[in-house]
Amino acid sequence: MCGRFSNSTSSDDVKAVFKLSFPSSGGARGHNNRPQWNIAPSMMVDTVVNFGQRRHLTAMTWGIATPQNTRPLINARSETMFEKPTFRQSARMRRCLVIASGWFEWAAPKKPYFIRRADDAPMGMAGLYWDDAIDGGRRCVIVTTAADRELSAIHHRAPMVLDPQHFGDWLNPETSLDAVANLTRPTLDSVFQWHPVSAEVGSTRVDHDQLVACDDNHGITPEPQLSLF
Repeated sequence: MCGRFSNSTSSDDVKAVFKLSFPSSGGARGHNNRPQWNIAPSMMVDTVVNFGQRRHLTAMTWGIATPQNTRPLINARSETMFEKPTFRQSARMRRCLVIASGWFEWAAPKKPYFIRRADDAPMGMAGLYWDDAIDGGRRCVIVTTAADRELSAIHHRAPMVLDPQHFGDWLNPETSLDAVANLTRPTLDSVFQWHPVSAEVGSTRVDHDQLVACDDNHGITPEPQLSLF
């Protein structure tokens, strides 16, 4: 699954990777004017969508509410998104890319890891979106797939991270469903690098750059070893 991620990408990198033409001013990347190190459900996220023949950067709320669920849904499984009533229309016609610099996953309750592209490029995580009839905005979920090999040792699910050469096919609502389905295979774990980070990331009130720094002890002070002498 994907329940927490970061976005510390630069304007120039976002424009280059996602082929956008939005103006750069003051270092802003999108709706943010600073990096977000600890993005949680219900927060605003930067996404890329196709409107007409052009790609647009637009802010959306992460998560959708349904009558059947007491908590907002934040992920859609790639294997069933064309079948589930909640997701199938968006899977066919309203696909987006969620911009991230990496995501967090927990191997155990207090053992989080930060996972990023090995080349440090911005990630385009596959997403689905809806128009929100209540506030007039848009909401999105992140599509997940099975995690590949070594990455699955942390968690058996992972966000579907698309290669930039496939962005156009994913965003285009006229892409055949067979072609879209062919994009949903797990991303090879060789694309990523990961390291342990502090369990402090578990608090949505915390947001600073050290959340993505390597911490072999997950922020937990090791117990001192007793001396025999």
